[in-house]
Amino acid sequence: MRESTYIHASRASRVITRWRGLGAILAVAFYSLFFAAHQQLQDTPVYLRDSVLFAAKTQTVFNSLTASRTEDHRGIGAEHPAFTLLHHAPAQALIRGWQFLGKDPVRARKHGIALLTSLAGALIVVMVYHALLWSSVASLRSILLATACGAGTCLWITAPLPEVWIFAGLGVAALAAVTARGTLSPWWLHLIVAVYAISCFIGNVIPVLLLAIARCAQESTLHQRFTPQPLLIALAALPLTFGLANLQRVIYPLSPPLPASLLTWKIPDASWSPIMENAGLASREVFLSNLVAPRAVATEPDPTFGNRRRVVLSEASWSRLDVQKGIGAAWLLLLSLAFAGLVWRAQLDPYALGIIAIIVWFLAALPWYGHPDRLLLLACLWTPAVVIATGLGLERSLEHWPKIKLPITLLLIAFVTAQLTKNWRFIQEAITQVRL
Repeated sequence: MRESTYIHASRASRVITRWRGLGAILAVAFYSLFFAAHQQLQDTPVYLRDSVLFAAKTQTVFNSLTASRTEDHRGIGAEHPAFTLLHHAPAQALIRGWQFLGKDPVRARKHGIALLTSLAGALIVVMVYHALLWSSVASLRSILLATACGAGTCLWITAPLPEVWIFAGLGVAALAAVTARGTLSPWWLHLIVAVYAISCFIGNVIPVLLLAIARCAQESTLHQRFTPQPLLIALAALPLTFGLANLQRVIYPLSPPLPASLLTWKIPDASWSPIMENAGLASREVFLSNLVAPRAVATEPDPTFGNRRRVVLSEASWSRLDVQKGIGAAWLLLLSLAFAGLVWRAQLDPYALGIIAIIVWFLAALPWYGHPDRLLLLACLWTPAVVIATGLGLERSLEHWPKIKLPITLLLIAFVTAQLTKNWRFIQEAITQVRL
């Protein structure tokens, strides 16, 4: 095996020379894209009831973020320990801002929440871009892969909606980015990101620990001595998170109560049966469906709301490949090449091993929290990690086989172009079905 040419982003000059403000451009572009999708959704029933789009709890989350401090916030469960504390005040400020600009109260509430979720989605794209850039992935391929993440079915559907999972996904993406930057990020930034990730979803405690171990291994290798600081920061994030969670129960008295201890934490039953069909569905959603939309929108009658229908995941046709087949096939080819590179890279790069471990964790933990009907929403958690892992492995493979660098880059450009077109058509059709 060829010796690895991986250079970690611990050299300040390397990071500075590769920063050209492209992250800000990606943030503006994807914020505009997600907010445009919200404007098409704002007059649909998504704000009036739950489970309109892929079982999203849109009404519950919207009501909680727009309610006053003393109103009921128990719709957002205790598995999101300090979510309300961190996001209620910014949401209220944005709503008042829209009212100041002349929007009526109803429209101001919708725009305020959409601005918050769209910013979260745009920041996920930026975090993926920087995680790849600071891991020595070529600038063009970093941009293309970050674009593929933002234009994926998961983010494009979830970012315009009032949902908690887009913020939980932002926590994972930010963890990946600050870990890739390593010691160039101050210790307090690692701590803030870890606390935010766990506050949005208690299951993120495992990615926090995994990436802390990876960073510990990186820095210990760099300094030729054991460096426990990353692990201590991760451990410090736990009591700080629970401190915020307890503070939320004081400020928002109608928040759901916390369990007595972390060991007794019980997330609502995911109703997941350990059968082959569900295993296949999870694998498709983790690696394919969250990025490449199905060929058609699946709906079913909504028994709670007259003759209306709701958009659902279709197990039979969700990842059926036709050409439209070519788009899914192109992504699977990129994944295959990336897997080969990850096998090489993970032997020498603890960061790559940490990203792989995060994907394995979320796949293994799905029966614990992942209801099958909500997989597209939950994919916010693992989609950034899948795209980052693809970029890390792909770059290592292209180093090993430099002759295919140009064809693979062109394939990636073609894939992103086709993905944008296909996913846009899918989302438009989903919105049309919601309106009917």
